[in-house]
Amino acid sequence: MNLITLDPPALDRERRTASFRWRVEPATALYRRTSFTLAFPPEVDFARVPPALWWTVALLCLHPQWNLLRPCRVELPVELPPGEAEFWSRLLDAEAATLEAYRGDRPAAPPWLPLAAFELRARGPALPPLPSLPAGRRCAAAFSGGKDSLLQAALLCDFTPRPLLVATTSPMPPLHDHLTDRRRQVLAAMAARRDVTLLEVESDLRAAWKNDFPPLVGYPVAVNEITDTFLYLAALLVCAVALGATRLFLASEAEVQENVELDGRIVQHPHCMYSRATQLAVEALLAPLGLRYGSLITPLHSEQVQQLLWTRYTDLCDLQYSCWRVGEHEAACSRCAQCLRLALSVLALGGRPNRMGIDLATLLPALADWQPRQRANGALPDAIVAAGLHAQVARALAATPPGRVLAALAAAGPARLLRPGAWRALAAYRRLRRRLAATAGAAPAPGYRPAFLRGLEPSLAAPVGAVFAEHFAPATANGVLERGERLARFVAAPLLAGRRRPEPREPTPSSARPAP
Repeated sequence: MNLITLDPPALDRERRTASFRWRVEPATALYRRTSFTLAFPPEVDFARVPPALWWTVALLCLHPQWNLLRPCRVELPVELPPGEAEFWSRLLDAEAATLEAYRGDRPAAPPWLPLAAFELRARGPALPPLPSLPAGRRCAAAFSGGKDSLLQAALLCDFTPRPLLVATTSPMPPLHDHLTDRRRQVLAAMAARRDVTLLEVESDLRAAWKNDFPPLVGYPVAVNEITDTFLYLAALLVCAVALGATRLFLASEAEVQENVELDGRIVQHPHCMYSRATQLAVEALLAPLGLRYGSLITPLHSEQVQQLLWTRYTDLCDLQYSCWRVGEHEAACSRCAQCLRLALSVLALGGRPNRMGIDLATLLPALADWQPRQRANGALPDAIVAAGLHAQVARALAATPPGRVLAALAAAGPARLLRPGAWRALAAYRRLRRRLAATAGAAPAPGYRPAFLRGLEPSLAAPVGAVFAEHFAPATANGVLERGERLARFVAAPLLAGRRRPEPREPTPSSARPAP
């Protein structure tokens, strides 16, 4: 049994920093250090942030890692509002069900660790209730420069006045994606090209953990894959509250919503930290503040996001910054499967991948032997999503003649074609296209999912839905939305019950909870 003890958040109002510390007994290899800090820009006035909200920030950022330490008990030196301890336990249960479904059958990590192997004890002074913020219409969104956050920001600029964009800079060695000159250029250019308020929050949380720890306990994910967007939400939440924005958005594409039911549990994509189900549950947590939380682009698949960005927002698409493997002095690594998929999608639209920093002369020879994955019957969500993304690559190959690739190679200057690398790249493209020609028609392009706009207020749902309907055909329902909403209701139920009764009850033991 691991014991995790959280200290109260420490605020430095002059420096606008919030520091968080905890202890783990016995010591664990998960962490390089058991502390992290959030540093906010001058525009964020801590006096406008309710003190209890800092505990929400701490729990958002730290709770995903507790499943990696099960069996464990977490102790807080404060009493949470009614129903909230059970909310966090259920959210962890939902995340654990997904982690366990992907667990490898290893001697050191037997499959299906009981979901009840977690306990949260919150004892001490009661936290003051969160105040209801003044009603407002200003929107705030997490912003990274990726195609999904870029498209969402563009839509918010179209349909809402001066949205607040919050970028979180938190380097995670040995990666450079938060440190490149390209990222600085993207943030500056977005602030210059649209009427937005763009704030940057700095944190060292992503450097505090060992990112490759989960496989040691049987989970084929990295720590950042289950934590990152909770960190980005935490930064967004504080900035939004301080600046009076009450509608919060964090981009979440259709692929992240994929889920199945397995052994009576709802299993999500491994990146469920920002699935609609998770967002709906967290929205219930934030409801006392009068906040809304969600995503504008949930109805769209990855290729639709790319298409809409590069056809509707041609003055912004060059800011796309999507490669997390990027080197220190690169705009994209131009060597990974994601760069290949994004580059081919842009080529299929008639665009130039070099506008977003992808070098075809490097990319195509490096990925000449790329092979798509075929979907298996009864596959888990990650395999379903991977097969769909790989089918996208095949469709883009079929839609892009070699002559267009040659023109794109020459986009950096005709002299580029005098170099042997350009012709090697074209030959690699021809070989790749010929090899995958038979798979191009195996999976038709997906439709968008209009039902996922449900829950957005009409002032946004109507114009955004009209944009989507103009560009894409609707898809038929497949049960993903209903399962996600059922899971969100299960997680949020203790909060709703706690707000109806005057006194909190003892939480229901995890083992006695009904399955979602």
